[in-house]
Amino acid sequence: VTQIPRLMQGSRVNVGIVLAQLGVLGLWLVLFRTFAGFRQEVSGLAPAAARYAGFSSRRALWVALLVSGGAAGLAGALEVAGPIGQLTPYVPAGYGFAAIIVAFVGRLHPVGVVFSALLMSMFYIGGELAQSRLGLPKSLTGVFQGLLLFNLLACDTLMSNRLKWTRLLPAAVKGAY
Repeated sequence: VTQIPRLMQGSRVNVGIVLAQLGVLGLWLVLFRTFAGFRQEVSGLAPAAARYAGFSSRRALWVALLVSGGAAGLAGALEVAGPIGQLTPYVPAGYGFAAIIVAFVGRLHPVGVVFSALLMSMFYIGGELAQSRLGLPKSLTGVFQGLLLFNLLACDTLMSNRLKWTRLLPAAVKGAY
Protein backbone atom coordinates (compact mmCIF):
# COMPACT_ATOMS: atom_id res chain seq x y z
CA VAL A 1 0.00 0.00 0.00
CA THR A 2 1.43 3.34 -1.11
CA GLN A 3 0.10 6.37 0.70
CA ILE A 4 0.90 10.03 0.43
CA PRO A 5 2.07 11.44 3.79
CA ARG A 6 -0.66 12.99 5.91
CA LEU A 7 -0.34 16.51 7.25
CA MET A 8 -2.35 15.79 10.40
CA GLN A 9 -2.64 12.41 12.05
CA GLY A 10 -6.19 11.16 12.40
CA SER A 11 -7.46 13.09 9.40
CA ARG A 12 -7.56 12.60 5.64
CA VAL A 13 -5.65 15.82 4.94
CA ASN A 14 -2.46 14.94 3.10
CA VAL A 15 0.32 16.52 1.06
CA GLY A 16 -2.03 16.59 -1.93
CA ILE A 17 -3.59 19.79 -0.60
CA VAL A 18 -0.19 21.51 -0.72
CA LEU A 19 0.34 20.26 -4.28
CA ALA A 20 -3.11 21.57 -5.23
CA GLN A 21 -2.37 25.00 -3.77
CA LEU A 22 0.95 25.14 -5.61
CA GLY A 23 -0.83 24.15 -8.81
CA VAL A 24 -3.42 26.90 -8.37
CA LEU A 25 -0.69 29.46 -7.70
CA GLY A 26 1.30 28.30 -10.74
CA LEU A 27 -1.75 28.36 -12.98
CA TRP A 28 -2.70 31.83 -11.76
CA LEU A 29 0.82 33.11 -12.43
CA VAL A 30 0.86 31.65 -15.93
CA LEU A 31 -2.64 32.81 -16.86
CA PHE A 32 -2.50 36.34 -15.49
CA ARG A 33 1.18 37.28 -15.51
CA THR A 34 2.64 35.87 -18.73
CA PHE A 35 2.24 36.42 -22.44
CA ALA A 36 1.30 32.75 -22.84
CA GLY A 37 -1.61 33.29 -20.46
CA PHE A 38 -2.72 36.36 -22.38
CA ARG A 39 -2.56 34.40 -25.63
CA GLN A 40 -4.61 31.63 -24.04
CA GLU A 41 -7.25 34.06 -22.79
CA VAL A 42 -7.57 35.92 -26.08
CA SER A 43 -7.78 32.68 -28.02
CA GLY A 44 -10.56 31.44 -25.76
CA LEU A 45 -12.60 34.62 -25.59
CA ALA A 46 -12.22 35.90 -29.15
CA PRO A 47 -10.86 33.37 -31.66
CA ALA A 48 -11.19 35.84 -34.56
CA ALA A 49 -9.15 38.47 -32.70
CA ALA A 50 -6.59 35.81 -31.80
CA ARG A 51 -6.20 34.80 -35.45
CA TYR A 52 -5.81 38.46 -36.40
CA ALA A 53 -3.07 38.82 -33.77
CA GLY A 54 -1.32 35.72 -35.08
CA PHE A 55 -2.34 33.37 -32.26
CA SER A 56 -3.56 29.87 -33.00
CA SER A 57 -6.93 29.33 -31.33
CA ARG A 58 -6.67 25.61 -32.11
CA ARG A 59 -3.34 25.41 -30.27
CA ALA A 60 -4.85 27.26 -27.31
CA LEU A 61 -7.71 24.78 -27.22
CA TRP A 62 -5.32 21.83 -27.16
CA VAL A 63 -3.17 23.43 -24.46
CA ALA A 64 -6.27 24.01 -22.32
CA LEU A 65 -7.46 20.43 -22.84
CA LEU A 66 -4.05 18.92 -22.04
CA VAL A 67 -3.45 21.05 -18.95
CA SER A 68 -6.95 20.47 -17.54
CA GLY A 69 -6.77 16.75 -18.31
CA GLY A 70 -3.40 16.50 -16.61
CA ALA A 71 -4.72 18.36 -13.57
CA ALA A 72 -7.75 16.06 -13.41
CA GLY A 73 -5.51 12.99 -13.65
CA LEU A 74 -3.24 14.31 -10.91
CA ALA A 75 -6.25 15.03 -8.70
CA GLY A 76 -7.52 11.49 -9.25
CA ALA A 77 -4.12 10.01 -8.43
CA LEU A 78 -3.91 12.10 -5.26
CA GLU A 79 -7.43 11.00 -4.27
CA VAL A 80 -6.55 7.34 -4.68
CA ALA A 81 -3.03 7.45 -3.23
CA GLY A 82 -3.88 9.93 -0.49
CA PRO A 83 -6.51 8.83 2.02
CA ILE A 84 -6.91 5.22 0.89
CA GLY A 85 -3.52 4.32 -0.52
CA GLN A 86 -4.90 1.94 -3.13
CA LEU A 87 -7.62 1.70 -5.74
CA THR A 88 -10.73 0.08 -4.27
CA PRO A 89 -14.37 -0.13 -5.35
CA TYR A 90 -15.18 2.36 -2.60
CA VAL A 91 -13.35 5.26 -4.24
CA PRO A 92 -16.08 7.83 -4.93
CA ALA A 93 -17.08 8.31 -8.55
CA GLY A 94 -18.64 11.33 -10.20
CA TYR A 95 -16.00 13.91 -9.37
CA GLY A 96 -15.97 14.95 -13.03
CA PHE A 97 -19.57 16.13 -12.86
CA ALA A 98 -18.90 17.95 -9.60
CA ALA A 99 -15.85 19.58 -11.21
CA ILE A 100 -18.06 21.16 -13.87
CA ILE A 101 -20.17 22.77 -11.16
CA VAL A 102 -17.03 23.81 -9.27
CA ALA A 103 -15.66 25.50 -12.39
CA PHE A 104 -18.89 27.41 -13.07
CA VAL A 105 -19.38 28.50 -9.46
CA GLY A 106 -15.70 29.52 -9.31
CA ARG A 107 -16.33 31.65 -12.42
CA LEU A 108 -13.56 29.82 -14.31
CA HIS A 109 -10.89 31.59 -12.23
CA PRO A 110 -8.14 29.57 -10.49
CA VAL A 111 -8.64 31.25 -7.11
CA GLY A 112 -12.44 31.21 -7.41
CA VAL A 113 -12.31 27.49 -8.07
CA VAL A 114 -10.55 26.94 -4.73
CA PHE A 115 -13.40 28.56 -2.81
CA SER A 116 -15.97 26.85 -4.97
CA ALA A 117 -14.33 23.49 -4.32
CA LEU A 118 -14.50 24.15 -0.58
CA LEU A 119 -18.22 24.90 -0.91
CA MET A 120 -18.81 21.70 -2.89
CA SER A 121 -16.83 19.65 -0.38
CA MET A 122 -19.09 21.01 2.33
CA PHE A 123 -22.06 19.80 0.28
CA TYR A 124 -20.52 16.34 0.02
CA ILE A 125 -19.63 16.11 3.71
CA GLY A 126 -22.98 17.55 4.74
CA GLY A 127 -24.74 15.06 2.48
CA GLU A 128 -22.85 12.16 4.04
CA LEU A 129 -23.68 13.38 7.54
CA ALA A 130 -27.35 13.91 6.62
CA GLN A 131 -27.45 10.41 5.19
CA SER A 132 -25.88 8.73 8.21
CA ARG A 133 -27.45 10.73 11.04
CA LEU A 134 -30.81 11.84 9.66
CA GLY A 135 -31.50 9.01 7.25
CA LEU A 136 -31.88 11.35 4.28
CA PRO A 137 -31.14 9.98 0.80
CA LYS A 138 -27.65 10.46 -0.64
CA SER A 139 -29.15 11.96 -3.80
CA LEU A 140 -30.00 15.05 -1.76
CA THR A 141 -26.41 16.23 -2.24
CA GLY A 142 -26.91 16.08 -6.01
CA VAL A 143 -30.12 18.05 -5.67
CA PHE A 144 -28.30 20.83 -3.80
CA GLN A 145 -25.53 20.86 -6.40
CA GLY A 146 -28.09 21.08 -9.19
CA LEU A 147 -29.96 23.89 -7.44
CA LEU A 148 -26.72 25.79 -6.95
CA LEU A 149 -25.80 25.47 -10.63
CA PHE A 150 -29.34 26.29 -11.80
CA ASN A 151 -29.52 29.43 -9.65
CA LEU A 152 -26.09 30.56 -10.80
CA LEU A 153 -26.97 30.10 -14.47
CA ALA A 154 -30.36 31.77 -13.96
CA CYS A 155 -28.68 34.78 -12.35
CA ASP A 156 -26.19 34.97 -15.23
CA THR A 157 -29.01 34.85 -17.75
CA LEU A 158 -31.07 37.50 -15.97
CA MET A 159 -28.06 39.78 -15.58
CA SER A 160 -26.96 39.51 -19.21
CA ASN A 161 -30.44 39.77 -20.73
CA ARG A 162 -32.40 42.81 -19.69
CA LEU A 163 -36.04 42.09 -19.08
CA LYS A 164 -38.70 44.61 -20.05
CA TRP A 165 -41.92 44.56 -18.13
CA THR A 166 -44.86 45.63 -20.24
CA ARG A 167 -48.45 46.01 -19.22
CA LEU A 168 -51.07 44.48 -21.43
CA LEU A 169 -53.79 46.96 -22.28
CA PRO A 170 -57.36 45.92 -23.10
CA ALA A 171 -58.31 46.03 -26.78
CA ALA A 172 -60.61 49.06 -26.29
CA VAL A 173 -57.82 51.10 -24.75
CA LYS A 174 -55.33 50.11 -27.48
CA GLY A 175 -57.52 51.70 -30.14
CA ALA A 176 -57.51 55.03 -28.30
CA TYR A 177 -53.74 55.33 -28.55
